[in-house]
Amino acid sequence: MRIHADFECGNIRFLKEEGNEIFLQNEMRGTKRESYYYWAFCVEGAAGKKLTFRLDHEWVGPYGAAVSHDLVNWHWSESSLDGAAFTYEFAQGEDRVYFAHDLLYTPSRLYKTAEDLGLKTETFCKTLKGRDVPCIKIGEGSKNVILSSRHHACESSGSYVLEGMIREYVQNPIEDTSLLVVPIVDYDGVFEGEQGKDRDPHDHNRDYIVDSIYPETRAIMDYAKDRDITYAIDFHAPTHRLGRSDHVYIVRKFPEFADRFDRFSGLLKKYCGGEAMDYSMKYDVPPNTGWNKDDTPTFSTFFNLRPECKLALTLEVTHYGTDDNKVTADRLINTGRAFCKALDEFAKNCII
Repeated sequence: MRIHADFECGNIRFLKEEGNEIFLQNEMRGTKRESYYYWAFCVEGAAGKKLTFRLDHEWVGPYGAAVSHDLVNWHWSESSLDGAAFTYEFAQGEDRVYFAHDLLYTPSRLYKTAEDLGLKTETFCKTLKGRDVPCIKIGEGSKNVILSSRHHACESSGSYVLEGMIREYVQNPIEDTSLLVVPIVDYDGVFEGEQGKDRDPHDHNRDYIVDSIYPETRAIMDYAKDRDITYAIDFHAPTHRLGRSDHVYIVRKFPEFADRFDRFSGLLKKYCGGEAMDYSMKYDVPPNTGWNKDDTPTFSTFFNLRPECKLALTLEVTHYGTDDNKVTADRLINTGRAFCKALDEFAKNCII
């Protein structure tokens, strides 16, 4: 039996094996934090065995591990034990299985999605390690829209929602709009399976500053210099779970923009639910509350400060949800579709 992280987005450290129990530790590469939630590993050669996997922190969700055989299709193991462990019974012939903290979204899936939709991926910039950062340009019009996700490498839920937004836009374009999509901002971090949150000296979503250190954020700011940006949306996922983190919510900026956030929130609620995740504005983070400070140099702060921008926000999308509002890949994608419909209606009735 082999347990490893030798694949796109992999992250694990094997500690020991005792009988049918496997002890593991997630790697804290790419963060200043002593502990954070992201892990992803592969098990080969365990067919016919029933194993218990134990992490050294409570980073297993209420539905167990996310499970895949191809790094594309994911389902929950439904076998969480005590918040730090899960069990899995390998079928005969089940020779390679991937497990993760949540439903992974890999760069390979991004490229395959673009291909399936007939969209061309372009190189937006190069990472610090020389990798190509992909972007997608869709549509034509006088209204420029920027969509992004994975400013924090570990936040896969946001990528699924962004995919849904793209799929809906391709089928039902928002009138007179041109989209720039930067689906994986921290490309090195995502590819290498890093946490990405709270990097040293700061992470990508604290890099919207004059002396930017990341090529990806610098390229987004440079793009915005040459054109008016009408809407700017950044898709994220919150911390591990519990409280607000079990829900979908908007991070609001600047009290003077309350009316536009209220208007959009009402539209998002209208289109969410059912086959999409539920959304309620009661979970939104108000301006200047806790960590959400208007002077923090984030993507949404940068665009909210631009007078021509009619709406700039961060959407946070839970990794798990709740028993009556549970995360699946399809529901996340449909949440992106709902978001696109809400933005379309907002654009048609915008009086800002």
